[in-house]
Amino acid sequence: MGKDLLYRLGGVAIIGIGLAFGWLEILRPLQAAMRHAPEVRYSTKIFVLVPVCLVFGAFFLIGGAKWPYRDVERKTLTPAGWALMVVIAIASLASFFWFRQQFAGLGYS
Repeated sequence: MGKDLLYRLGGVAIIGIGLAFGWLEILRPLQAAMRHAPEVRYSTKIFVLVPVCLVFGAFFLIGGAKWPYRDVERKTLTPAGWALMVVIAIASLASFFWFRQQFAGLGYS
């Protein structure tokens, strides 16, 4: 298998992991809240993990090994890497505030 194909398959795997964590740790607590469960628990860390998985997975699936996101020699991010971090930060904040708004609308604090 070529390096490009391995990156793309890794992207598919990472997206699958992100979707699984999103289902288990975001949607299930939200569904429990919609059923008016007396107590619903969730971790705020999941709102970083899921966007990281989905954004990097999509990046690897679309680009394969073509676009470097880090400079290995200097141990820094490339412009593509910084763009990914910005997208992840926006997705993390948006998903967290959307989730909190949904919970508040259902009467949870």
